[in-house]
Amino acid sequence: MNKFDIHFRLISKEMGFILGLEALLIFLSALVSVYYQESIAKYIWISGGITFATGLLLSWYGYGTTVKNIAKKDSILTVTLSWVLFSIFGMLPYYLSGAIPSITDAFFETMSGLTTTGSSILTDVEAMPKGLLFWRSLTQWIGGLGMIVFVLAFMPLIAGGGSSHLFEDEMPGVLHDKFRPRIGQIAKRLWLIYLGFTAILIILLRLGPMNTFDACCHALTTVSTGGFSTKNISIAYWDSTYINYVLSVFMLVGSVNFTLWYFFFKGDFNKMFKNEELKWFLSIIIVSTLVIAGGLSYIGEYSNFYQSFSTSLFQVISLSSSTGFATADYSQWGAFFLIVVSFLMIIGGCGGSTSGGLKTIRFIILCKGLFAEFSKQIHPKAIIPVRVNKNAVSINIVQRVFAFGFLHISIILFSLLVFTATGIGLDNAWGITISGIGNAGSGFGEFSAAGNFASMPDVAKWYYSFLMIVGRLELFTVLILFTPGFWKK
Repeated sequence: MNKFDIHFRLISKEMGFILGLEALLIFLSALVSVYYQESIAKYIWISGGITFATGLLLSWYGYGTTVKNIAKKDSILTVTLSWVLFSIFGMLPYYLSGAIPSITDAFFETMSGLTTTGSSILTDVEAMPKGLLFWRSLTQWIGGLGMIVFVLAFMPLIAGGGSSHLFEDEMPGVLHDKFRPRIGQIAKRLWLIYLGFTAILIILLRLGPMNTFDACCHALTTVSTGGFSTKNISIAYWDSTYINYVLSVFMLVGSVNFTLWYFFFKGDFNKMFKNEELKWFLSIIIVSTLVIAGGLSYIGEYSNFYQSFSTSLFQVISLSSSTGFATADYSQWGAFFLIVVSFLMIIGGCGGSTSGGLKTIRFIILCKGLFAEFSKQIHPKAIIPVRVNKNAVSINIVQRVFAFGFLHISIILFSLLVFTATGIGLDNAWGITISGIGNAGSGFGEFSAAGNFASMPDVAKWYYSFLMIVGRLELFTVLILFTPGFWKK
């Protein structure tokens, strides 16, 4: 046992599997590039080769290492390192091909894709080779449910138990349903559902005005609630009501807790229809849509209420799901609308989904916990539990959610200091802060859906990259690595 009580050889073996998976995905992107007869295909092949060779080396170092029960420390370090290494090697196709000549920008674009944030430094997306555009979309798709969950499903990652730690750290949540199958079986079924949704969406988009390539790329980035588009003006390029509504439905699909889809396809429909978090989430979307649509009609932004409503519905779903697709530049609507938009970006989707944000389940517990405290002020001796889905939530979970909320606010305030210190204005700093930690993709002003992140200072890009992975792994998984206690035996 090493002095840190961490199994580094086991982690090395796991990283080898992860890089092997990434190499296969890079090779798939190279095939797309070959199909379109692009000269940069050789650089994508080279990137895949470097990634695969490194994966073999790491697997060799950890060869033969087995642990009966993987420790919590190992799982935390494995999950965090997998996202960092995936981004480091994932930037190679951009960098080696010269499409993104800056290491900072190449890493930023890859981390943004993998965390399904959707922020981009590209000033002309349509000028990018199709092989790289496909890779860009694929990073969001694999990051949606997470590469660890994929490996647990389809590769013999761990000999022994404890893989539930990896599953929980990759897909952190608040309340977990009890599953009867093993974690590997759960992960496989979740990924099969995910794959099925993606295939259906490709077909539906192809039936509209999108060609096959655009349909594939947008299906990958919609189900994952990532938001990367193959067009400079995003979904507005097609100006299609059909496309808008199809994407809206599947952004909602990606925002729902995937364990609910698991039970739904098992025939347990009550799990979904009676789920309190889902009811709150849909209610937030409905109310926000009506508020924004009413406001846009009042100021005369659009010629009729239907246009205001359809535009509002798409943008509200896109923001609530942290996808970031755009059919309009909401940053130009005015301060009132930006407040509503900020609320949607902060709350995000449901726990256990591909979306980012604080998550609706935590918002519910925070609201109910607050009201419970008010009631206790009036009735000090009363026992007033916080209930979700008619079940009392343990005091430990309530305390953890309040701690999460405090940490979330603290990171937002600290990030505002960092971004303003780099010369970014307060309005823009606020937008990119809640966008980064919520994996929402677009901020306000020059960093809105109508702009990009190319002008952001390099130091701000590196911090934003850190903020994206902290938000994707929901704070504690990453930040605990910076505590001295983690590294002690």
